[in-house]
Amino acid sequence: MVLTTDQPVTTTRTTRTVVVHEAPPPPKVEVEPPSPGPTQVWTQGYWMHSGDRWVWVPGHWEMRPREGATWVAGHWDKDPNSNAWTWVEGHWQ
Repeated sequence: MVLTTDQPVTTTRTTRTVVVHEAPPPPKVEVEPPSPGPTQVWTQGYWMHSGDRWVWVPGHWEMRPREGATWVAGHWDKDPNSNAWTWVEGHWQ
């Protein structure tokens, strides 16, 4: 079962909270290809829950939005009080 909610954020962009009631599969091992340039950062792949199944979203190179920016990978957080897993979107810091 998947529960979603839409929540507005200050940028007027809508974010979606995804909660599932089964653990995601272990991450796939990806071979990071050569960097296309010094301003590119590798963002690792992750499992996305779609419908009633898990789908692997492969990693890719992403342009750093500003000098010194660091990519924080998306991940699934387990609720310690239930069997719910919540997706935390990857983002730049």
